[in-house]
Amino acid sequence: MIKIFSSLEEASKAIPLGSIKLLILDGKKMALAHTKEGFHAFENECPHQYEPLHKGRITSGNEVTCRLHEYRFNLITGKEADSRCDSMNIYSIIVKDSGVFIQL
Repeated sequence: MIKIFSSLEEASKAIPLGSIKLLILDGKKMALAHTKEGFHAFENECPHQYEPLHKGRITSGNEVTCRLHEYRFNLITGKEADSRCDSMNIYSIIVKDSGVFIQL
């Protein structure tokens, strides 16, 4: 488990609601999204054609949309909405009193 923020407040300031940010941990590029349901971490490459997902957008259906071909991936399961390609890799986010952590 790797600490990525000291508090939930710090995380919310760094990644406002409805946004996605690039995060690099141990040389691995990940995206971190902030939705009404909380924070979601996932591999930054779209499984379809490797477009950076942090440049995509969050939908009201709790999905990230790739800007290249509009493929939509569920932020909980990683599955593409129409099963047109492999699922994206997702990572667990754990919020504790001591900070916000990611499980790789």
